[in-house]
Amino acid sequence: MHDVIIIGGGVTGAGTARDCAMRGLKVLLFEKGSPGGATTASSTHLIHGGLRYLLYDRLTTHTTCWDSGHIIRIAAPLLRRLPVIWPVYKGHAHGMTTVETLLEAYDGFQRMKGGLPHLRLRPEEALRLLPGLKREGLIGAFSFDEWWVDPVALVAKNLDSAARHGARVETGSAVTEILRRDGKVCGVAAQGAEYPGRVVINASGPWADKTARMAGLRIPLRLQKGTHLCYRERLTPVGLILEAEGGCRYVFVIPSEQGTLVGPTDISAPADPERIATDPEEISYLLASVRRYFADFPERYDSTIVGARPILGQSGSEKLLSREFEVFDHAKRDGVEGLLTIGGGKLSDFRIMAEAVTDAACVKLGRAVPCRTARETLEGGLLAERLSFPKPWRAAKSFLRHHPYLRELHALAYLGTGLARHLAREALGRNRDSTAESFRKLYES
Repeated sequence: MHDVIIIGGGVTGAGTARDCAMRGLKVLLFEKGSPGGATTASSTHLIHGGLRYLLYDRLTTHTTCWDSGHIIRIAAPLLRRLPVIWPVYKGHAHGMTTVETLLEAYDGFQRMKGGLPHLRLRPEEALRLLPGLKREGLIGAFSFDEWWVDPVALVAKNLDSAARHGARVETGSAVTEILRRDGKVCGVAAQGAEYPGRVVINASGPWADKTARMAGLRIPLRLQKGTHLCYRERLTPVGLILEAEGGCRYVFVIPSEQGTLVGPTDISAPADPERIATDPEEISYLLASVRRYFADFPERYDSTIVGARPILGQSGSEKLLSREFEVFDHAKRDGVEGLLTIGGGKLSDFRIMAEAVTDAACVKLGRAVPCRTARETLEGGLLAERLSFPKPWRAAKSFLRHHPYLRELHALAYLGTGLARHLAREALGRNRDSTAESFRKLYES
């Protein structure tokens, strides 16, 4: 009999297996394919704070930066600081003042994850760093930084850690049934056998609703498809965030030792994750977006990756969709004891998602054991105390997830205050431009 059976071996399931095992629980994880090989692998490969969420979902930026700070400590060997340049042109939806106000707000959160302060660059300085960048209409640029990670390696290291603490991991093994007895979930069926468990955790990402149906339940999801173009070569010296046609979306260019990613798209996806595939229109959109800025950017790419963001069901336009996560206790929600689902979220807050669902499992098991995943590296080393940063208010996050327009007003109110401060500094001549040399020194230090 296992204490916890986890369905799903992406980054959330792997992080949950590690957390459960570190608390002394007997853990069994099933992954139908290769660990991290689906949604996690198709991410933008960034542990990032969610800069764009500051426009409409400030508390998600807070949560993500707060937990990213833990992730960069526990997984340090897997991470690389990635400077990102944001060029601003005449006619863009967001001008220099708006973008810098946004980055000034982000600077306050960057400290949580070891980020560096943003820099403002004149056009000629930006072109010194990126000689191939289009000159016409360029009015300036900004830099900030995020953390690049190999997401599949991150999953593997979490599962290695889980296994060292006693977890059992079954890959290439699909769960075919969630077992119920007397109205209570009591295990799963897989590989032609039954596996009893006291608590089953559904951590299957975009498959969460499909998995819940095996227990006769539903999880409201709104899947958004994201496609990236993949190049084997490193095509730019730094990362880029580029405003796409229409000014509503942005495209990243992410260089690494593995090559270059361009993307993602962000469009409605089929309800069945198995049916998600890249469309020719997405490829055209991504190529057109990046070639607006780099006329010689290669049109011939090597491959694409595509996945579905498991966004919790909500109404409203795509730009207002919250990336919040939630633990569904099906005993409270549906009267079915023994099953928990962790839904929503993203790569950059997988550790706190795992902590939340493991906390819920421990309550059911009567095991009052605190979380240790932020205090020990994935290799097993103990970490020193981290600087204390305020944790986001969970109740407010939960409330605002269900009220998208209030959530946007909350975010804009903070940005409005930031804009006033920015304009005051501008009037006093305190907003300074930086040089290409300053950029290089900042990121070489």
